[in-house]
Amino acid sequence: MNEPLNILIVEDSEEDAMLVIHELCRGGFNPNWQRVQTDKELQIALNSQTWDVMISDYRLPGFNASAALEIAKQSQKDIPFILVSGTIGEVLAVEMMKAGANDYVMKDNLNRLPEAVRRELRDAQVRAERKQAQKLLQTLASNIPGMIYSFVQYSDGSIAFDYISFGCLDLLELTPDQILENASLCFAQIHPDDYPGCYAAANESAQTLKPFSYEWRLVTPSGKLKWVQASARPECRENGDIVWYGVLLDVNERQVALREQQAALRERKQAQELIIHNSLHDPLTDLPNRTLLIERLELAINRAKRLETYRYAVLFLDLDRFKVINDSLGHLAGDQLLKNIAHKLKTHLREVDLVARIGGDEFVILLEDISDIEKAIQITERMLIDFQTPLMLNDAEVVISTSIGIVLGTNEYSQASDLLRDADIAMYKAKAQRRNSYKIFDVKMHTQAVNRLTIETDIRKAIEREEFVIYYQPIVDILGDGQSKAGRLIGFEALLRWQHPTRGLVLPKEFVSIAEETGLIVQIDRWMLYKACQHLADWKVKFATHFPIKVNINLSVQDIRQGNLIEYIDQILAQIGLEGDCITLEITESMLIENISQTIDLLSQLKSRKIKISIDDFGTGYSSLNYLHRLPADNLKIDRSFVSQMQQGNRNYQVVSTIIALSNQLGLAVVAEGIETPQQLQWLQELGCEFGQGYLFSKPLSHQTVEALLTTSKILHYIL
Repeated sequence: MNEPLNILIVEDSEEDAMLVIHELCRGGFNPNWQRVQTDKELQIALNSQTWDVMISDYRLPGFNASAALEIAKQSQKDIPFILVSGTIGEVLAVEMMKAGANDYVMKDNLNRLPEAVRRELRDAQVRAERKQAQKLLQTLASNIPGMIYSFVQYSDGSIAFDYISFGCLDLLELTPDQILENASLCFAQIHPDDYPGCYAAANESAQTLKPFSYEWRLVTPSGKLKWVQASARPECRENGDIVWYGVLLDVNERQVALREQQAALRERKQAQELIIHNSLHDPLTDLPNRTLLIERLELAINRAKRLETYRYAVLFLDLDRFKVINDSLGHLAGDQLLKNIAHKLKTHLREVDLVARIGGDEFVILLEDISDIEKAIQITERMLIDFQTPLMLNDAEVVISTSIGIVLGTNEYSQASDLLRDADIAMYKAKAQRRNSYKIFDVKMHTQAVNRLTIETDIRKAIEREEFVIYYQPIVDILGDGQSKAGRLIGFEALLRWQHPTRGLVLPKEFVSIAEETGLIVQIDRWMLYKACQHLADWKVKFATHFPIKVNINLSVQDIRQGNLIEYIDQILAQIGLEGDCITLEITESMLIENISQTIDLLSQLKSRKIKISIDDFGTGYSSLNYLHRLPADNLKIDRSFVSQMQQGNRNYQVVSTIIALSNQLGLAVVAEGIETPQQLQWLQELGCEFGQGYLFSKPLSHQTVEALLTTSKILHYIL
């Protein structure tokens, strides 16, 4: 059952607001929402009902997120504030976080929004519980005779109170604020004759950390002389500071109030420990959170600078395909999985080590006082083996793998954030390599990460500036039939290129993977689909008398995940005036495994529009044989890696032969990529491959070159 969520949206675009609501529904929420776009509307909405979360665009006409955040803060309601924008830069985002915003999400990466909302709701609940506990403590303390206090005795000898109950009014004739501002006012009331003994007893207790108990006389500001007894317990912090928790009683009232005070102290201590624990631990797994992790990392960094022999390591873990499991089995199962993973990780660590959950499906392990990097590798490899053991979720066996980045701590590190950054970089290298693997950080990885960030920024600019172009590689009939000879042009594959302003023409292998990871590929692919269809429509008008022209267009896994893909394709074809049988959509074999039923349903809808489907790079990804017969596909494309390594009788030759034979049995056409030599062409023809493309026929051509060649009919037929 979806979680109810009262959400206040500050947004001037109804369409963008609906995208936010759609993503939250997909993430397991049942939103009750209201959209506002002015300061007056926001103030009215804040006073009209209780809101669980606020989501705000950065720029609105006459209004912005900074002003919205200020209004929310003035309302004195603890409502998580999440910034969702498509234009805000990192600098503005950081400024908003410093001003009080809880998180920010880019509009082109809304799939991160549900987890961000869920995390902020949990944090808000912890804050509310902490506030309630503090209020309860103050109420208890105000009803207990005597004075309850805690103060810090710093290593330099200075003292400062951090809590004192209202009992100080009766005992000391001072208000809590007076004592909190000037601790000396309290100690100045000790009778001069009693001060040496009191000081000696307190000093001994501080050195031995044993409970302190002592009676002395007080001289109050009005001149009254009182006998009092103090009972306190000292605790020593790592930096040498002493924290005292105690109670001061009028001796005459001591016996009456003793039991009540002891009980109150225990309750206050327990409540304080709970508050501290909750502020430093993840509410779901009870593992240390990012705050406690940072503290421990800073201690390790400082220790490494003091001790030349001290070594430590940081492991950054990210679960592979957690989102698929979370979406298919539900968020409750996902939460249980995270608890199981937390328990599994702790079994591999010593008492001195630490494992923390820092958000979503990300965990960080600090290995303290290790001999060398080999020790970290041993622990990592044991965890990877353990992860291969299935877990039971909803009566189903689930195998979850993880990618791990390792960084060895040295005295060169000064910031905890640098350690996490480098471990994160290594983790992504491991994830790119293969599932359930690890990578050790080196300096080259950081340079590559910086370059990657530069490319990501340039891609965003390229989309805005329309720097992408399409090249077309001819697809040729290499067998022929009774009606036509081999060599007839049957269509083109549309290939993406990036005309970079300083780097020149950039090939897809240098930027597509980054575009896919960031979700920018969806914008690029939709532009490409529109542009290729536009070119095709122009060619059909200009060259329809020569032959029917068809174009193959690639889809990414991100495109498949978009719920409105079919609607967008229908819109493009209608707008440009094309029929579906003019285009073929290519999807890679590895994309099918993620959600085969959903993919088959999507492909069936495309087929109903007469759009042809081609399975690209067949044989290089996950095995599709179990469900290939169920796919509404038209073509299989043999990957260039098999064609380029063909030798008659070798393994690649046999793979190509098997794919062609399989396609014939299933009634599918076969297209071979990367044909570069006459010998490769001859073998493919002998094996019965119908179609081919590659440099033997033509390199990819700009659309202007295609038009020029079509005009002269030079491209209509290749001599084979």
